[in-house]
Amino acid sequence: MAQLKWFDVEIVSSGSNQLPPSGLVELSLEDVSLADAPSVSIAKLQLRCGGVMPINMQLPFDMSQISPAHSYALAARIQAGDTLLYINTQAHFVEPNTALTAQRVTVDKVQDIEICVQPPREGNDRMD
Repeated sequence: MAQLKWFDVEIVSSGSNQLPPSGLVELSLEDVSLADAPSVSIAKLQLRCGGVMPINMQLPFDMSQISPAHSYALAARIQAGDTLLYINTQAHFVEPNTALTAQRVTVDKVQDIEICVQPPREGNDRMD
């Protein structure tokens, strides 16, 4: 039998707070226990909203899917169509047993995220 609990989550931006009218907000509870494997989604909620942040959401989940030995994190992303606009770039670990405490997840605008790419080096270690 399902044992429903929920997280009250406020999604805030580290920069711009403006969302397009077609913004799709996705909030999920992820099992992040396995270091060398993708996380497993325990609960997911999608909401279409525009305007300004913060965005307040309530994410329900089933406690019967929670293992005390595992680690969990909240993940948030905001898209417009197929374009990713915002994503949380730092893990937001949570303890599902304390789900009644409010959580604040910070998302970063994708174009503001610094990506470091090294150009290929000349010489012997070129790949052709």
